[in-house]
Amino acid sequence: MRRDSLRSLALILVLLLGAGASLRAWRARTSTAARPQASPQGFYSVHVDLAGWYEATPYEKVVAGPYDLRFDALPSSLPLQIGPWHGVELGPSAEIESFFAHPDLIVRREYSGPSGRVIWLTIIGSRGPKSFSIFEHTPEICYPSSGWNALIEDAVAVNLKYGAMNVRRGIYEHGRERQVVYSWYQWDDPARDAAKGVTSWRLATDARDGLEEAQGHLHDFLGLLFHEVFPWHRF
Repeated sequence: MRRDSLRSLALILVLLLGAGASLRAWRARTSTAARPQASPQGFYSVHVDLAGWYEATPYEKVVAGPYDLRFDALPSSLPLQIGPWHGVELGPSAEIESFFAHPDLIVRREYSGPSGRVIWLTIIGSRGPKSFSIFEHTPEICYPSSGWNALIEDAVAVNLKYGAMNVRRGIYEHGRERQVVYSWYQWDDPARDAAKGVTSWRLATDARDGLEEAQGHLHDFLGLLFHEVFPWHRF
């Protein structure tokens, strides 16, 4: 009996040591990815994903770019001149204030390219309990409820300079108008703590002159915000 007990105790000790090592490795990996510092290339990293309600999906990535897009840095850290795109502020929105429970951060801009192409950028961010309202008002809900027909709603990969990030894509039609919308959620670190906040990002452009061209412009613009995907996995 004593020998069996000793063997059982030894087995439990081995399992505990293994679990402890795994936990330390997970924390080390998470801690490394969580640090919102510049990469060797001088880039800033954030966590992006496609699901709401703080759910992690296989699309979760750590992406980096030349602009500090963390919650507290916005909006001043995002310039009005991004590559060849010149932006103007669109000002406050009563609808956003109401639907999103008076969010802590609202950025609404219109960026125009050299060819006259326009991209609309919307960033909405909140902390605490009201941050959950961000997940209640998505393009998949807002466009159809405003009279637009959904032609395509899926997830697509956008190639960056190094690696690819995923975004939600929506193609919507209203009469003779057609728009392509890319959207994603963004956190400063992998903890996804509601107290630290979450931001919802949307890029939209007109697609009457063709989906391929419209999406090409969105890809180009997104490639200016983010240049690379860092190697990181939650599990």
